[in-house]
Amino acid sequence: MAMTLRHLCKYAKENYDMKLICGEKNMNNIVKWVHMLEDPETATFLKGQELIFSTGIGHDNTDWFIEFVRGLVENQASGLVLNIGPHIKEVPKELKAYCEALQFPLFTIPWQTKIVDITYDFCHNIMQAEKSELTVAEAFRNIIFFPDKISEYRPIIERKSYDVNASYRIVALSLQGMSKDNYLDYEKKVDLHLKRILYNYSDRFSVFRQDQYFIVILQNFSKENISKGLYRLEELCKDEKGYTICSGISRSDFGILSLSRNYKRAISVLKIAQKQVQNQLFYDDIGLYQLLIEVEDMKVLKKFYEDTLGQLEDYDKKNQTDYLETLKLYLDNNNSVEKVAKITFVHRNTINYKIKKIKEIIDCELNYQDGLKIYMAFHMKDFL
Repeated sequence: MAMTLRHLCKYAKENYDMKLICGEKNMNNIVKWVHMLEDPETATFLKGQELIFSTGIGHDNTDWFIEFVRGLVENQASGLVLNIGPHIKEVPKELKAYCEALQFPLFTIPWQTKIVDITYDFCHNIMQAEKSELTVAEAFRNIIFFPDKISEYRPIIERKSYDVNASYRIVALSLQGMSKDNYLDYEKKVDLHLKRILYNYSDRFSVFRQDQYFIVILQNFSKENISKGLYRLEELCKDEKGYTICSGISRSDFGILSLSRNYKRAISVLKIAQKQVQNQLFYDDIGLYQLLIEVEDMKVLKKFYEDTLGQLEDYDKKNQTDYLETLKLYLDNNNSVEKVAKITFVHRNTINYKIKKIKEIIDCELNYQDGLKIYMAFHMKDFL
């Protein structure tokens, strides 16, 4: 798992007398490293997600703190630790109020605490967490793509305290609308916010990249929390340039043996969401598409479509007619000629003629059974 302030500071209070002053709501901030900074101008050198330590050395007063923290926030630092002693006697009231307003995590440690010890400890924990996160992600990836070798990777998952028999879902996320030049920065932003959001619900998750997608493995996450989390992600990552995040969410299944199949489901649901221009779509909510996704051999679906609507599609192409579209409208409106006429702004007689012609071309009477078969074929066309 990624290292958060909450995890990092779990034992710091006891071992280093580290105290949280404010910013409890953002204790799930990711921490990728620690730095010592003593000057507002140096904040621009940060890469983001650093925990900053400061002693106040070289300053005669505390007037510089507000500007200092503003720079830390702008450069996406994770939090600030003040070393209370000869240079910083106490936390200034103005600084505390400013950090509280932003919910920026602010901590103190006493002068007796050796910064070299606490930063060494934190850096060690961060490196171990990153190593663990990569190990877990690679194990999950291998379970998905090499399910026949699951016995090799199961012990890794279990050692990291995952329940191999728990309920799992997979989320596939696609980032859309950005140029190659901006993609990496936006990807980093999405990754950061996604992990912070997920930590609000549980730390039993894993995130990795596969091809052009973010893949998220979730253990025991409710559908409600997944939906809320994804909406929150969209909100935080909104961009005036029109960047969008689209997600497909698999069904919930028990055990890591389900991951391989659920990965394919998540990717398929994502593609349906993209076609339907939906930001998020659950396998549970895709209706007839569930049946199509479960078909392993796409040739079966293609053959069914060709046998059902193939002739009508060919006729439209050769004669520049719109019979396929008319038939879809006819079925969508409960076989009502009048409704189709209103929608298309043509006379009822014209629609009647088209329906008669359609029946001849596909050789059916468009009764209930015919309609069901054709409706399935239309879904197959979208899916294929």
